Amino acid sequence: MAIIPAEEKVFMVSNSTNTTYSGSAALKAMQQWYTMEDVTNTVRPYKVFTALLTQSGGDDTLYINGDEAIPLTIGVTYTIVDNTGLDVTNVGAPNNNIGTSFVATGTTPNSWGNIVDGWSILTYNTGAPVATVLENTIGNVWFTYIGTGNYLVNSDGLFITNKTYIDFGGFYGGENWISIYGNSSIIELVGSNDNILQNTPIEIRVYN
Repeated sequence: MAIIPAEEKVFMVSNSTNTTYSGSAALKAMQQWYTMEDVTNTVRPYKVFTALLTQSGGDDTLYINGDEAIPLTIGVTYTIVDNTGLDVTNVGAPNNNIGTSFVATGTTPNSWGNIVDGWSILTYNTGAPVATVLENTIGNVWFTYIGTGNYLVNSDGLFITNKTYIDFGGFYGGENWISIYGNSSIIELVGSNDNILQNTPIEIRVYN
């Protein structure tokens, strides 16, 4: 990621344009090509996760079996427990590794795998917040249920200490607080009761 110097000018070309083999060696040595991500990071110097959270019910872990092939629910956090032939990278997962959790962005994986009937491939907790993700440039972020009114926002070490800002709508009608764990992977949302998040906004910014 590059920050574009204020004194430079930027022009756009198609992504099919050859930007490597053009001009003399001296000219190429002077070139600095920027992407739209560079432009965005220059104007807005942070990555962001913005979502609306809805939570209902209590701690209840369910499994999806290999013979079910039921649609995933967009916004629900799933965890891979067996990956034989499974491919969920088109529905929000960063990879197909066992233990990987992800918020579903689609309903139908590339492949449900070839697991025998009745063998679990994915698990999810119906008490974990369901996220309507509005924007995510941070990376893989997912949610877990810890206890009554207590939920975690998880990442793969993406919530950098002293560079992460959180704006959370809070729990209606009760005590609430937020904390970032020291390992930069987890944000804890603590309220007094379940069933009080309803399209509640959360924004997480991780500054460059």
